Parts: sequence; structure tokens; C-alpha cells
Amino acid sequence: MKYARLRVHHTAEARHPMHAFEMDHEAIDSAELRHWNTVLDDTNTFVFRVRGDPDPFRAKLEARPSTVEYSLTPVSDGAFDCCVRERATATDEGYIDAFARGSLVVIPPIRFNPDGTTDLTVAGPPADVSGAVADLPDGMRATVRSVGPYRRRAGSPAARLTDRQRAIVDAAVERGYYDSPRDCTVADVAAGFDISPGTAAEHLRKAEATVVRHALDRA
Repeated sequence: MKYARLRVHHTAEARHPMHAFEMDHEAIDSAELRHWNTVLDDTNTFVFRVRGDPDPFRAKLEARPSTVEYSLTPVSDGAFDCCVRERATATDEGYIDAFARGSLVVIPPIRFNPDGTTDLTVAGPPADVSGAVADLPDGMRATVRSVGPYRRRAGSPAARLTDRQRAIVDAAVERGYYDSPRDCTVADVAAGFDISPGTAAEHLRKAEATVVRHALDRA
């Protein structure tokens, strides 16, 4: 199974009206789709995380004829959550249908960018990923930002280290290698495993790279 990070480009006509509103309103900083549930009655229900002022966001929801119902949480640290149920448009249905195939899974969140694009991650067989990209409705196209084995995205960064890497990192942490200022050197860490400083440094470098990649993936 593969994962693919996609960026979907929308024409102005194919862009969701709430995304266009968020792009243009100075009181809304960012928004992302955290959860969704497609109900079999021609409506969609979404949970958004929005950074900004909830008042213009609420006013926009109330003004849209497609809004069935909604609720907002209180603002916390400059952000609020919005659960909204709305009537699906033909464009919405085409977008959803493109990814509703085989064993393909969309991994939240879906991020709405200030330039009008959206970023999402999907996981599944390569053929289904390619099929979703090819079958996006008119007005949308996707570019692939990165691909890789899905196991690289699963679990904590520590779970991705080899046993040897984990043992050497644990020793380095315990002995103060990552303290500021450092209380030991790579040679000190290496001595505890009867290996050369170069080998210890290589284990630490690979472990650090794994942790950094995980942090960037989550960001």
C-alpha cells in the first residue's frame, strides 16, 4: 500500500464557496477539514478547524442556501471548530466520487490553502491513487507532491527506529549528548557499545533523520 500527498488545483468555478470566502476574508487566517460523513440523502456533514473570527464565518454559513444546519465551538487559542451539514452540489459529488473507489482512503486533514489549492493525503493501491487523480471533475487537477510506502507514515517516530538505533539514541539522551551544553561526545556514546565514533555518529544521524521526516510529514 502506498500513500500520496496531493495538491488539488481548482478553477474559480470549481472551488467550494466557503474556501473562496476564507481566501478573501481578512478575518479568516486558515481552515482545514478534519472529519466528514457523507449521508445518503444528498447532504454532506463536515467538521472544520478554522483560525480566525467566527462571526463572519457564521454569517456566511447562514447566508448560504445550501446550509442545512451548523454549530460552532467557542474560540480557543484563536481557532474554533465548525460542524456543518450542507446540501451537496454536483461538483461536491464529483470530488467525492473520484476518491470513493476500491480500498482508497483519504487521511485527514484536508487543508485549504490561501492560493485556492487544497492539500490532502490518500492511501491505498497505486492504481486507485492514479485513478482518483485521473477522475477528478472538470475544473480540478491534482499534482503529486510525494509518494511512499504507507508504513513510513504510521506510528510514532521511535517505532520507526531500528533496535540498534533506539539503543544508541537512548544512551545518548541518558548521557547528556542532546543537552545544552553537551555532557558527552559521540566517542563517549560509542564507547558504551564498543563501536567506533563514526559508526555511532551514523546511527545517530539516521535516527535523527527519521524523527525529522516524521515531524515534517505531520506538519
